[in-house]
Amino acid sequence: MADDQSPDGDDLGVRSFYFDDAVEDDLRHIPFRPPPTPPSTEGGAPNTQSEPRSPTSLFQKSLKETTSVPKLSSNAGHSRAQSNNVDLTRGYTVPSQKHTAHLPFVLAFESDVIAEQLTIIEKDALDEVDWKDLIGLNWQHSPLHLRNWVDFLQRRDCNGIDIVVSRFNLMVKWVVSECVLTEAASERARCITKYIHIAAHAHRLRNYATMYQITLALLSTDLARLHKTWALVQPAEKAALTRLEKLCQPRGNFHQLRMEMEAASADDACIPFIGLYTHDLMFNAQKPARVNPPATGSAVRGAPTEPLVNFERFQTAAGIVKGLLTLIEASAKYVLRPHPEVLSRCLWLAALEDGEILSRSRGLEA
Repeated sequence: MADDQSPDGDDLGVRSFYFDDAVEDDLRHIPFRPPPTPPSTEGGAPNTQSEPRSPTSLFQKSLKETTSVPKLSSNAGHSRAQSNNVDLTRGYTVPSQKHTAHLPFVLAFESDVIAEQLTIIEKDALDEVDWKDLIGLNWQHSPLHLRNWVDFLQRRDCNGIDIVVSRFNLMVKWVVSECVLTEAASERARCITKYIHIAAHAHRLRNYATMYQITLALLSTDLARLHKTWALVQPAEKAALTRLEKLCQPRGNFHQLRMEMEAASADDACIPFIGLYTHDLMFNAQKPARVNPPATGSAVRGAPTEPLVNFERFQTAAGIVKGLLTLIEASAKYVLRPHPEVLSRCLWLAALEDGEILSRSRGLEA
């Protein structure tokens, strides 16, 4: 359980999306439009008069039209989520006249609604993943210094895979930040419980990205050391987190998580954790592109031999990409109702700096 972890333990063996060593690579440049002002997260009643906008997607991108890989199933795009058609309004709140304690906005909404909105966002991010970037290992191979989603959208050197990766890392930091910003232990325990419920609903929705992000955050060292807080979390909630932790364990190259993601029927929607597949592609890329031919008795002694193409390497890469594309296309099967206010708040996330997270975590129960 989370409260039984050692302060410096790392049960999952992973602190962010980057759990593999990778080589550097160049990125193609993709322009982004400037994003609208994100909503305030301070306390107060939201103003019902909002300023509409007409985005082409949740990420306000202006991507060049590219030729994409043919769909793996003919009806994969028939039932699309409604996220691309909704006007994501720009909410704002009445400024507070006095300092108030931080209270995470997730406590004000139903857990299943939040899980659905996070699923819409993850699905929209997956729509931007290009199979050519997967084959070419064309993504950022080191984590970006990222504190909020606005800053990320102002970058000019990111592609679809970078969107998914950066969203993953920001989500983990955001969950931890929301917990350590909550000063009262009882409210902090409520916050942790709420995130467990959201992760459980994400698992029910087969949104493995959000499920893994929240589970990883709740099991982080910065939250695991808060023993007094975890003592206020009900045993049933801890048991639910333990079940999610077992699913996310890296044993056997994440065998259990892979089996559950890939065992879906043709009608099941799914948001995969693509970190498993980018890791597989990087590992496979370490194999030599050419190999020496096997020695034969008919070969002339001392005659030069031509290296052979290592077809096994390229066949393996194609299989990995095809398997991931199948799961990405399964995300088109979601039919979820956008909740404009929750969707906006879930999109425009912000997190504390690593140093501030650490200092707050150490000082909360000192």
